[in-house]
Amino acid sequence: MKLTSVQRKLVPAIVAITLLASFGAIYVANAQSVTFTQQMSIGSRGAHVSALQSFLATRTSHYPEGLVTGYFGNLTTAAVMRFQCAEEIVCSGSAATTGYGRVGPKTLLQLNLVAGGGVSSGDQSAPVIAAVAVDASASTTALVRFSTNESAMAKVHFAPSPLALFEGSALPGTAVGDASFRMAHVVQLTGLAPNTTYYYVASATDASGNMNLTWPATFRTAQ
Repeated sequence: MKLTSVQRKLVPAIVAITLLASFGAIYVANAQSVTFTQQMSIGSRGAHVSALQSFLATRTSHYPEGLVTGYFGNLTTAAVMRFQCAEEIVCSGSAATTGYGRVGPKTLLQLNLVAGGGVSSGDQSAPVIAAVAVDASASTTALVRFSTNESAMAKVHFAPSPLALFEGSALPGTAVGDASFRMAHVVQLTGLAPNTTYYYVASATDASGNMNLTWPATFRTAQ
């Protein structure tokens, strides 16, 4: 069949529409401001993955493909690796060993530091931790105080050596928590050694399971 000049002009558009229909909701991302609250790895799906892809696509050196599919596949893994390497989070290993290519606690913190803003689809907002203070005036105990902008359960991880946060593992150190939801938190640490420097991380988890945590910090007990 011989096509008219008008039909020939329409062919590329028809092909493009057919391809989009075949692959589903795939589009090039636009810049947006988001808050990331969920850990992600290869195989993850959903709006939180789309938000991650949209953010990564604003950095073409990290995610040149710029596709927002809602599926965490090989392209997203490679983009996360580039982000982690550029932000000096991790630059070797694997998702299982070091978290390379996986969005875990440390990468979530850095993503939120860089991106900022908020995304809402149900409750996806992690509690905001503020006013962290430590009373270490005693020799064998300490009180860690902080506040959150919503009711949450508090937990503090601590150890006498630096806390290494790896993407693929649980938070290290001894964990002490509060099983009640509240906005003003006081967590008591006991069994400490006198005149010793301790490293700690405070975390808060809301009723929807969204968690936020602080960067590792230190305090020193009294003699």
